[in-house]
Amino acid sequence: MKPTILLINYIENSILDLEKSKFYDRMEFKTIALDKDLYFPASKPFPDILVIFIPEGNPGCLEKVATITKPFIHMEILAAVHKNHPETGVRALQRGVSDFFTLPTTQQIFDFYINRSLEHRYLHKHLCFNESCYKSRFARSEKNYKQLFNEVPCFIYVRDRDYQITDSNRKFKEYFGHHTGEYCFGICKNRDEPCTKCPVEQTFKDGNNHASEMEIISSDGVKHIVLSWTAPIKDNNGEMTHALVLLTDITEARRLEDHLTSLGFMIGSISHGIKGLLTSLDGGIYMMDTGFKTNDRGKTKQGLELSRQMTSRIKKLVLDILYYTKTRQMEWNKLSVKQFMEDTISIVTTNARKNNITIDHSLDILTDDDLFEIDEKSLQAAMINILENGIEACIDNPSKKTHTISFRARIDREKVLFRIQDTGLGMEPSALKKVFTIFFSSKGNKGTGLGLFITNKVIQQHRGDIKVKSTPTKGTCFIIKIPRTVPQTARNPRGVAQSD
Repeated sequence: MKPTILLINYIENSILDLEKSKFYDRMEFKTIALDKDLYFPASKPFPDILVIFIPEGNPGCLEKVATITKPFIHMEILAAVHKNHPETGVRALQRGVSDFFTLPTTQQIFDFYINRSLEHRYLHKHLCFNESCYKSRFARSEKNYKQLFNEVPCFIYVRDRDYQITDSNRKFKEYFGHHTGEYCFGICKNRDEPCTKCPVEQTFKDGNNHASEMEIISSDGVKHIVLSWTAPIKDNNGEMTHALVLLTDITEARRLEDHLTSLGFMIGSISHGIKGLLTSLDGGIYMMDTGFKTNDRGKTKQGLELSRQMTSRIKKLVLDILYYTKTRQMEWNKLSVKQFMEDTISIVTTNARKNNITIDHSLDILTDDDLFEIDEKSLQAAMINILENGIEACIDNPSKKTHTISFRARIDREKVLFRIQDTGLGMEPSALKKVFTIFFSSKGNKGTGLGLFITNKVIQQHRGDIKVKSTPTKGTCFIIKIPRTVPQTARNPRGVAQSD
C-alpha cells in the first residue's frame, strides 16, 4: 500500500514533473491559514508524511511549523525552502521537522526525500522509538550495567571530589562493607586523612587514567596488595564530577613472586649448606673408618657422633625446606596449653639433658580453663625451633657452666602469652634486626636461615605476634602472643595479615 502524503501550502511549479512521482496518486494538496491549527478528520486516512512549503519572506509560516510538529511528534515532516535561504531549513529543523530540501527541485530528488522519510518512519515503527520503549531499554541497560558492575571480579568504587564513596560493586561491599557517603581513605586505608600520593586525585587534576600498585586493608583487618586503575566520570557538560576506581587483587601473585624469588635464593644457600654438611659427614665417616682399621674405639666413637650430628642437621634442613615449599591446609583443634607445653618440651628434653641444660616451665591460668585453638603440628614445630635454637645458643656460650631455658605461658580470656628465654650466647643488635629474615642465620655455617623465618610465618598464620629481645653473652627471649580462638581471617585467609 502506497503512503499518503500531504503537501501543505504547495508552491506551484516548485517541483518539476511532480506528476511523474511514484507517490503522486497518493498525494493530497492543502493550504492552511496561519491562524488555524492543522486538523485531520477521523473520516480521512491519517497522512504518513507531511511536506510543508515555506515561501520566501514569510516568517509567520516558519513559526507555524512549530505548532504542527509539536502535536504530531511521531509523524515524518519535511520542510521545503527556497535555495537562497537554506538557513530557513535549519530553523525548521530546530522547530521539529525531520528533514528539509531546497526549491526548486525535481521529481527524482523529491522522491528521494520521501523514500528516506519512509525509512525513518519504518524504523520508528518497528524499532520502537517511543517513550515507553526508551524507558524499557534504559531500564534494561541499567540492569545490564549493574549486573556487569557487580560481577567484575575486582574491587570497584566511585568517589567524588570530596573523597566520599558514592557507589561500589558487590565484591567491594563483601570485603569492605556498605560505606556509601564515607571517606575512601578511611575505608580502604584505615586513615584519618587523605593519602599523600593518591592516583584518584591525579585523575581529578588532569582528567586522565592513572595506574599504581598499593596496599589496602579490608574490614576484617586483612591487607591486600592491589593494582589500582582510575578513570574520570564526566557529566553532560564534559566536566569531571566523579572518578571510577578499579582495584585488582594481586596479593597471591606477589606472594608467588616472592616465593619464587626466595626459592632461587634458597637453592644457592641450601646447596652451599648441604655441601658443608656432607663434607663434615664425610669427615665423620673417615674417622669411623680409621678407627675400625686401627682398632681405635675413641676415634670410631667420635666419628660416629659427628656423623649423627650431621645426619640430624641434614634431616632438619630437609624438613624445613619441605615445610617452606609445601602449602598445607591448617588443621584447627582445641588443645590444653599445659599438655601442649609438656609434649613440646618432651621432644627436646633428651638433647638438653645431654648438654647439661635445664628446661623449666610454668603456666599461669587466669581463666576457667587452659584451652586454645591452634594447628598443633605447625605451632609445635615453631616452638621446637625456638627451643632448639636456645639449646644451641647455650652450648655456644662457654662463659657459664650451667644453662637454663625457661618456657612459660600466661592465659587470659583472649590470648596465650608464651615466653621462651635462654641463657645462651645472645645476638648482636645488627643480627637481631634480621632474625626473621629468610636465609639469615646468626649461627653462620651451622644454620640455614629457614628455622626462625618459618617460625614467624607459623605465628602469622595463627594471627599471632612474635617479638625477640637479646643481649650478647646473656641470652635471648622470645615473646609470642597467640589468640585463644582462631580468627575468621585465619580460617579463611583472603590476604596478608595486617601487622601492628
